[in-house]
Amino acid sequence: MARQEDMQTIEERIIKSNGEVLYKRYSKGRLLGKGGFASVYELIPQDSKVLSAVKMMDKSALTKGRARQKLMSEVKIHKSLNHTNIVKFEHFFEDNDYVYIILELCTNQTLSDLLRRRKRLTELEIQCYLLQVLSALKYLHSYRVIHRDIKLGNIFLSDKMEIKMGDFGLATKLEFDGERKRTICGTPNYIAPEILDGRFGHSYEVDIWSFGVLMYTMIIGKPPFETSDVKTTYRRIRMNAYSFPENVQISPESKDLIERILITEPTARPSLTEIEQHGFFAKNLIPKLMPTSTLAVPPTAVYMRQFEKNPSLRPLSRGRDISVGKTQRSNSHKDTDRSAGKKNESNRLTSRERASSRDKAYSGSHSGSATKKNATASNYILTTEGPKIWIKKWVDYSAKYGVGYALSNGCSGVYFNDTTKIISDRDGVIFQYLSRKDRSAEETLTEHPLGNFPAEMQKKVTLLLHFRKHLTIEDRVEIYENPLTHVKKSISTSHAMIFRLSNKVVQVHFTDKSELMLCSTNKMVIYVNKHGEISSYTLATAMESNNKEMTKRLKYTKEILTTMLQNPAQSKNLAKNE
Repeated sequence: MARQEDMQTIEERIIKSNGEVLYKRYSKGRLLGKGGFASVYELIPQDSKVLSAVKMMDKSALTKGRARQKLMSEVKIHKSLNHTNIVKFEHFFEDNDYVYIILELCTNQTLSDLLRRRKRLTELEIQCYLLQVLSALKYLHSYRVIHRDIKLGNIFLSDKMEIKMGDFGLATKLEFDGERKRTICGTPNYIAPEILDGRFGHSYEVDIWSFGVLMYTMIIGKPPFETSDVKTTYRRIRMNAYSFPENVQISPESKDLIERILITEPTARPSLTEIEQHGFFAKNLIPKLMPTSTLAVPPTAVYMRQFEKNPSLRPLSRGRDISVGKTQRSNSHKDTDRSAGKKNESNRLTSRERASSRDKAYSGSHSGSATKKNATASNYILTTEGPKIWIKKWVDYSAKYGVGYALSNGCSGVYFNDTTKIISDRDGVIFQYLSRKDRSAEETLTEHPLGNFPAEMQKKVTLLLHFRKHLTIEDRVEIYENPLTHVKKSISTSHAMIFRLSNKVVQVHFTDKSELMLCSTNKMVIYVNKHGEISSYTLATAMESNNKEMTKRLKYTKEILTTMLQNPAQSKNLAKNE
């Protein structure tokens, strides 16, 4: 006898209250999707011709363990739900071979299919879709239901382009407020860290975490923790190790909302109401539904323009630009070290960036006291004699850990207080670690994948990822090398911050915003005065120059460098006593 999955007709046996047996027949249409335990097809009742979807589960796969119990739990939960943004549960029956769940048909497939076609979505589309997801989640949580498998593939689009949340196969219902669930379940890229941990159980916050992953994925085009290996993905989730790629434009509001949601501690995540009230959803008007044309192409500029708010009436964003800290309008900020788990610790920092005009441009940021606010920015181009790799941004955390920095080629590193160094490649795939067994020993270099390294390195890798996330750069130069260029030494004095790089470049940032670069390879000196004007000299003739400001700074730099090279201990004292 042919099994139903191979047949084009499905027959439902209905027993009436008087014992009469009736049969309802359906025509099975095209396959819509297939999972581990179920296949989904179009379904047409032969008496009405109204399209639905049917989820068919083979009974032979439901005999193991708690599979049948889980299925009945899915049916019970889904059957009880009634919300515009949740796939409607229509009917449930079974025969000798299969269990059938008949559902509302969503003719425009899933957000996963949409993203596969479009690669990335516009912010307006994301706002529109996420508001509907929020509406569904608020409804679910109000009835003590946790979805536990929110992902692009489980969010459908109706013929009207309405969001419909579906697949309640992993959903659970809390019996009482405060109950914690302990089942380890979910989709690897979207699963919350507390589910992986398992020690303290989990609750509604796992859906909020997945919401953050969903938002990141729609903006960037791939999930934040995705790797080719599930164990590595889980390790990154536990470490909260993700970053924002520099080649994708992302607004400060969206970046801030994602970073507020993707926090390892569940109770620190915002509530659904707080998410809804975030500046990301307040920056412009949001359409109720998107046009069907966006299934294939982005919305037109004319269409999007109608949702722009009048700039004079637009409210100030409530978001924070975490990469520079407090607000989008100030360079002085508190940098909360969430990655290192220091929830209530913050330092005042001052940041300065010099934007690049071409790949020879040079940019930097420096730290300072709380009194140095709103540092000015300037634009300039280095001469062709300048180095290929230099420090574009940096932040001084030496009061606790060390100095974090980002290089012009996209690599990020930390020079730690214990003189060990760590540097990641531009794509955040591997890192190199340099250390000595003792002061007399030679420095050794080891290389590890960012998702698989010795446990004793976890704190330092966490700090590396923290700095990498917050010191993002644009217009990086395309240079690949091995071993990676890194900071060999840094020292902070009352007049300057001095870096010695492994590519034989010395970079000096003076407190008056002038900068000096000594390039040993081509024996050149590059000087940028406090107004951003650039000049270059050979090392042999630089001290004889008529540029008194430059020669004074060069002399000071040479004195500090001599001390650093000849007596490292004395250089520390010099920095303290200056």
